[in-house]
Formats: sequence, C-alpha cells, structure tokens
Amino acid sequence: MHFFIFWAFFVSNWHFFGFGKVFAIQLLKCIRNYMKKNDKTTDNDQEKNHLSETSETQENTENTDDVAQLSAQLEEERDKYLRLYSDFENFRKRVQKERSELILSASESVILSLLPILDDFDRALPAISDEATKSGVELVYSKLKSTLENKGLKTMETKGVSFDADFHEAVAQIPVNDEKEKGQIIEEIQRGYYLNDKVLRHAKVIVGN
Repeated sequence: MHFFIFWAFFVSNWHFFGFGKVFAIQLLKCIRNYMKKNDKTTDNDQEKNHLSETSETQENTENTDDVAQLSAQLEEERDKYLRLYSDFENFRKRVQKERSELILSASESVILSLLPILDDFDRALPAISDEATKSGVELVYSKLKSTLENKGLKTMETKGVSFDADFHEAVAQIPVNDEKEKGQIIEEIQRGYYLNDKVLRHAKVIVGN
C-alpha cells in the first residue's frame, strides 16, 4: 500500500526530482522488487517463528508426557517395594514366632518332666526329722526350683481361691458348713505350675460343696 502511494507520487513528480521518465520507472521497479523481497523475508521469518513455536509446544507436550510416564512407573515400583517389604516383615515375624514356640516347646517338655521331682521334694521335706539332712535337701530343692523359675516356671497359688476349671483339676468335693467355702478350694493335693504365664500343669485340688 505504501509502495503504490509512493509510486503515484513519484511518477507524477518525476520531472521535479530531475530524473528521466524511463529511469524513474526502472528505479521504481527496483524499489518494488526490493520491497517484495523484504515482504517475503518477513513472511518466511514469521513462518519460521510459527514453526519454532509449534515445535516448542510439541516438545513441551512430549516432556510433560514423559514426566507423567516416569511418575507412573515410579509409583508402580514404590508399590512393589512396599508389598515386598510387607511380605518380608510378615515372614520374619512368622519365623521368629515359630522359633520362639519351638524353644518354648522344647523347654516345656524338659521342665514338665522335672515337676515330679519337685513333688517328691515337697513330700519328703516335711518327713525329714534330722535338721542337718533337712537343711541339705532344702538347699538342693531351692537351687533346682530357682533354676526352673529362671526358665519361666511359676507356682500356682490355690489357697483361698475359687475353683476355676481353666487352672484347677477337682479330684474330690467335700461338704462344707460355711456358705463362703462353697466353690472354694479346700485343700491342694498336687501343686500346679505356670510356664511363662501359661498353664503347664493344673493344680489337683479338693473343692468345697
């Protein structure tokens, strides 16, 4: 548009600028060609800028997709790790529990086999009249009982306790006059024991009725 205005002005005043008409027309053609090249260069630059912006947009989109894909893979690997860690912890606890139960079972069998010896001591000590002999037997009995207590053995108390089938075994029932003694343990026949707070042997008792 600017070129045509300039061309109309120049042609109408070519004699004013001191140019020949033919020379003026050639000059205008050169100017027009130059301006067309500039317009074409400008269009090319705009097209390049547009392509560059489009390429940059596509690249940003691709980068966003890559980040989303990596995040999803990271979350998946994290879930796999947590499941594996949970399975390992459960396995470790199960093995530890089985090991403890195995050790407890082995010690339980040994201690249970020693309980009749403790019963023999309980029956023998009241029958020994010689003080020196009794003192020696009490010493051996005390060491044996202390050793077993260190392994988790505990004597079951029955005096003044109500009968409970979970802990006691009633070998007999006797009539009582006092209502308060009904259902109570009157006499202990054989001592009961716990092993690590678990009943190892029920106490054999006589219950009031």
